[in-house]
This record gives sequence, C-alpha cells and structure tokens, in this order.
Amino acid sequence: MLSTAQTLDRSVLAVLCADVADYSRMMDTAEEETHKQLMWLWASVVTPVVEKYKGRIVKFTGDGFLACFSDAVAAVDCALNIQKSTHQSQRQRDPDRRIKFRIGATIDSVIIEDSDIFGIAVNTASRLQQIATPGAVLISSDLFDQIDGKINISSNDCGRIRLKNFHSPTHAFLINTPRTDSFPSMVKPYRKRTRLPTIAVFPFSAFDGSGGEDYFSQGLMDGIIGALSSLRDIMTINRGSTIDYCTKEPPALLGKRLGAHYVLTGVIGRSSDEIRVTCSLTDVRSGSVLWSDHMDGILSSIFDMQDSIATKVVGTIAPHVREAELARAVMKRPESMDAYDLLLQGIDLLYRMDSEQFVRARKFLGSAIETDSRYPPAYAYASLWHIFNIGQGWSADPTLDAYQAWKLASAAVDRDASNSLALAICGHVKSFLFHEYAAATSYFERAINCSPSHAWAWALSSGTYAYMGDAKEAVERAERGIALSPADRHAFYYLSFLGLAHYAGESYEAAVDCDRKAVGQNPHFRAGLRVLTASLVALDRLEEAKEVARALLSEQPSFRVSVYAPQCPWWDKEVRETFLRRLLDAGLPE
Repeated sequence: MLSTAQTLDRSVLAVLCADVADYSRMMDTAEEETHKQLMWLWASVVTPVVEKYKGRIVKFTGDGFLACFSDAVAAVDCALNIQKSTHQSQRQRDPDRRIKFRIGATIDSVIIEDSDIFGIAVNTASRLQQIATPGAVLISSDLFDQIDGKINISSNDCGRIRLKNFHSPTHAFLINTPRTDSFPSMVKPYRKRTRLPTIAVFPFSAFDGSGGEDYFSQGLMDGIIGALSSLRDIMTINRGSTIDYCTKEPPALLGKRLGAHYVLTGVIGRSSDEIRVTCSLTDVRSGSVLWSDHMDGILSSIFDMQDSIATKVVGTIAPHVREAELARAVMKRPESMDAYDLLLQGIDLLYRMDSEQFVRARKFLGSAIETDSRYPPAYAYASLWHIFNIGQGWSADPTLDAYQAWKLASAAVDRDASNSLALAICGHVKSFLFHEYAAATSYFERAINCSPSHAWAWALSSGTYAYMGDAKEAVERAERGIALSPADRHAFYYLSFLGLAHYAGESYEAAVDCDRKAVGQNPHFRAGLRVLTASLVALDRLEEAKEVARALLSEQPSFRVSVYAPQCPWWDKEVRETFLRRLLDAGLPE
C-alpha cells in the first residue's frame, strides 16, 4: 500500500471499455453457447486486435474488458476493428444469439498499477460504454479532438450527455461502424434542419424586490434549466445569457432580445420558514401568459424544495409549450412545415386511437422523417405507431409490425445514443413485443440515466416491471412518470401503466380506479379496457366486467382471446394464463 509520501505513477492514456449487450438475456437462454462464443471472441478477435494496435488489455470483466493505449488513433482504430471483426464473425448466427459489443472510450491521465489502472478516464469510458449503441463506439470529445482528421471515419455529434454520478455533462461522439443489423434504406436524404422551440429561464425575483432570496433563486434557476436541458424537443438558453437581465421588464421583450419563443419568470416570497414560488410561462410571439401557478414549501429543506419545484415546473410547462407549438403547426401551410411541426401533428392524431386518424398519423410521421432524416423523435414516434397498431388490434401482420417497430426505434438511437425517448421506446419494444425483459430494463436504465426527468422513460419502464411481476417497482415508476408530467394531455397512457402496475400487485381496486380514469379520458385505448376487464373479474364484479368487455368488442369486434394470447406480455406463465382466463370469464370470445 502506498504511503502519502509516495508518488503515484501516472500517464496520459486512451482508455477503452467494452461489454456485451443483452449478456444476461443471452446467458439465460443459451448459457453454454454464449460462453463459448465469448471465449472464442476473446482469443480470436479482441486479444489479437488489441495487440496489433500496441494496446494493453488491463483485465477481462466477465462479459467485458478494459484496455489502454498510448496512442489515441490506435485506440479508436482498435475499437472499430473489434466491432468490424465481431460483426463479421456473428453474421451467420441467429439474430438473437449474436454477440454485440458496446464500446466507450476517452483519453486522460490515469493512475497505473501493476495489474490495473484507475482514474476519471476509466470511469468516463465505463459510463460511455453503458449508454453506447450495441455494435458502436461512443467516445468523449477529448478523444475525438485527438483523432479528428487523422482517421477516415464518419461520426455523429451526440452533444453533452449527463453520465451517471458525474457532476458535469460529457460531450460525446458516436463513431459510425458497420451495422449489426442490416436495414433497408428508410428515408430520403436530409433536406431541412428541424426547428425546435426555445425557452429562456430568468432569475426569480423577491416579492419585496430586496434580492434577499438570491441564493435560493439561483439554485432554483439552475435546477429548472438542468431539467429542461434533458428534454430533447425543447431548447433551453444557457444560464449565462439570462442571469444579468432585469426581470422587471416585460417577459415578451426579454424573450425577443434573446431570440426565445417562450419565457419562464417567477417571484419568490418568504414568511419565516415558509416560502412561496409563483411562476409564469409567456409566449413571446403573442405576449400571452400560457400558464401561471404557485408552489409552497418549507425553507429548512431548501435543496429538496429546489429539486421538487424544478421538477414540477418542467413537468407542467413542457406540455403547454407543445400545445402552443401544435396550434401553430396546424395553421401553417404544408410547404412551410418542418419535421417538428409534422411530428406534433402526427402525435396529436396518434393518441386519438381512432382508426382513420391513425392512418393519417402515419403519413405525418413519415413526412417528418423525410423532411429531416437526422431527427430521432420522428423515428421514435413512428416506432410507437407500429406498437399501437399491434396493441389496438389493427395490425394485419403483427410480426412485420414488430420488426418495423424495432427497426425505427433502433434508427432513433443510432441518430442520438443519449435520446431518452428513443431508448425508452426501444425498451418498450423489447418488452411488449418481444418479451425480452432483461434487454428492456437495460434500455430503460440508459434512458433514465441520460434524462432523469423524462416522464416517458419512467412510465414505459413501469410496464416492463409489471410484466416481470415487480409490482412495487412498477407502481413507483408509474407514479414518478405521472408526477413528472402532471399536465400531459395524454395522461390516459400514464394512468393505464399505473393500473397495470396495481394489477400486477393484486391491488385490483386501485387498478380499476386508474383504468376507469384512463378509459374515461380515452375510451378507445384497448390495453386499458383489457386490464380493467381482468381487474373487475378478479374482484368478482362480473356484471361490470362484462359491460367493459362489450365496450372492448364494440371497439374491436374481431378480438379473440386465443389470437391475443401470443401477444400477452406477462412473463410468469401462471399470471398470463390467469389474465387470459379472466378475459374469457368476462364473456370475451375465445
């Protein structure tokens, strides 16, 4: 052990960290075959390639490895060649049995021991690896700057990514590699850059104008900007641009000076240990106030209160911004629409769960992809269209729709490896359509790691935990999703996940309450009708269950329990069979 007087051996090295995507699932389904393949890759691909590029394998970590290089170009060349060789070696294998590495890399000073290395570079490479797309290489901007112009590669700028347990975001680049899944070309070339709405958050002032609560205002402002920055469909002006502005001026004027579309302002009032924060969201272009509300708290728990208020503000104002943008998009001429306008209209039609409007939704989503082929949310919602097409019973070919859902969700992640919406939908596809729960939870954790305030990531992950039988976790995640988006016009979707979670925990009264509310908001949502039916049967309220079953048949006359059974996503066989039997007990045809 080193004494405090001893000098540590340090060196600037490129650090490469890799692991196998979906390793737990693969070991669960084909343990010996997966292990043999991985050992072969260690011996025949990884070790020779690392040696070729004069690197050092520090250690193997079960399903991964850690390597270091004295040369940045050699490190990235090595990573790309490992991915290329692995891809070629796995092409003849069943798609579900193919080993795919996720690789993260950076460069920095590391502490060198005889058999290991330590330091921030190791942690950064590990965190980048955790969110990297399977088959790809995700590197820090520090490493990218070292290789830019020295290697013939194409790359995608992923922007500043919030890595788990890191105080500051990390700027990362996704290095393009041969895809592990060969999809046909889906879109026309990029034609138009997507315009996103921009919001400026100004320092909140004190009721008495004294500035005595500045320390609280600064913390609250930072919390709100940080949470808003995690939303990929709203751009937030950085703190340095707004901190010195006088908030006594009209909000619309402040916004125009900064080129913002929306402005968030507020006032802080204090009485002894109690504090009240009043917020307002202003539309800069019209000058109208879209939303105003107040929140109360206790100053003694100031940091918890800052987080709580920031979360509530963001969850409330984001839907208002989207509503205002949708209203504008509807009024635009078709030729002046960009991908964001088209996407908003597609989403609006998508959630109506009306068959005719649903067909129109697909056209809008397809047009959004054609307009900007680099825009991840367009692919993500197009994937959701195929998920709903299966869930609503409209699909003529569920297998093809499932494939299309995965292809589009993967395309969204390919375009932005840290897009929480895309990662969450990838997880939902894996769970709901393919019943691959371990792989699904991996995507959800990546989504939440990238954006802890993303309501969708919490809500969709709730469904997977419910399917797996972890009701407590499912309820907590659904409630978190609802809390993060309390004003969402599509609240029925969140409520249906909470109802599903309560059903998984055999809290059938709570399940009925949630699904009654969900169906009340959208009577066409068939997943909610199915869970409500089964919950009522579980409570022995057969007449009510039969009434809901009739409503389901009115929505979907072709519904048959035997046809639905292969799609039924409950992991436990007994739970799945009980759920299906309850649908039959309610009078739904076999």
